[in-house]
Amino acid sequence: MLFGGGGLGLQVTGAAGTGAGVAIVVSPTSVVATWTPDSDNLVAGKGTIEVDGRPVAGVRVRLDDYVLPAPTSAQGRFVYLVDHTLLGRHVVTVADATSGRVGGQPLSKAQQTELTTTRASVDVAYAVRDLKVSRGRGGAVVSGRLADSVGGAPPVVALRTYELTGTVTDASGNPVAGAQVSTRTLDRDYWTVSTPTDSRGRYSSLFTASSEISADPVPFTVRVSKGDVVYQFLPLEFVYFKRLESARMDIRLPPSGYAMALPRPKSYPGAVFTGIVVGFTRGTGGSLIRPLSVTWPDASGRFQITLPASLAGQKVSLWEAKLDLFSRAAAKPGGAVDLASWPKTLPGAAPRDLVSIRLKR
Repeated sequence: MLFGGGGLGLQVTGAAGTGAGVAIVVSPTSVVATWTPDSDNLVAGKGTIEVDGRPVAGVRVRLDDYVLPAPTSAQGRFVYLVDHTLLGRHVVTVADATSGRVGGQPLSKAQQTELTTTRASVDVAYAVRDLKVSRGRGGAVVSGRLADSVGGAPPVVALRTYELTGTVTDASGNPVAGAQVSTRTLDRDYWTVSTPTDSRGRYSSLFTASSEISADPVPFTVRVSKGDVVYQFLPLEFVYFKRLESARMDIRLPPSGYAMALPRPKSYPGAVFTGIVVGFTRGTGGSLIRPLSVTWPDASGRFQITLPASLAGQKVSLWEAKLDLFSRAAAKPGGAVDLASWPKTLPGAAPRDLVSIRLKR
């Protein structure tokens, strides 16, 4: 099977099926395919809209934010296109059910409401093979291998960028919400822009702590904007960052009529790495489980994740996602994921419930 496999202590099932009542039925999970330059890399999938097992004609279906151009056919069918080279989860909903008909009869208001609140997903994910579980220190150790449609491994983890964090405060030291911090190296022709500061004045940003020359520290142009007001320094005033490191930079805005003082960033080791990770939820559609340890898939696609011993006897479901995670040490294929930045909630674009297993006691 594409999503599953034998192993010690495993009971493997597919994703949850669809019962009676209102249902959006879509194709099974597609396996990630290799991108090719001579194709648009799109594949057509088919689905149906049903009420009590009977097809619903005339409803408009939405895939993510795109409303399909044709309503469902007399057989309740619709056709959608997805890029099968990209790992992801695409949410399917009913955009308009007012013209829906079952057996030639209009849908009731209750049926229309139920249809427009029903969700399904079209998933593209790596196949999970060689799934095994064993007892390890602290809990159950689940291992396996991710593979694309021809058996190849997913791209290995790689450095994406460095991290910049800090706060913005006003002249009295109070946090400033809604401000954005921008940075630019001298040899680059683009700016990186932070998230807007929150109620505590905190922001985060991705930035390139390097330049095309080997300068260390690296001079940056920095500015802060809030609404239509922009705070910036003179053309030859720079903020200096340690080369190839992340940094914290706290900025204090000046009183009206005064120039802003140059901030003094504090560098720290670590960077943001991007790669495919595997995790588990409690049961089908359940809450995210925080693992004890996780490895990035290696060059062969093999991964390992240790789950807490408290989950013994429970059913857990596997998800996959391409994530940007901060790591204090350099991330490498087969190496440990820095769990300090492990997501607190399941990423919305993550294919989920790909394999369900019950951990033995």
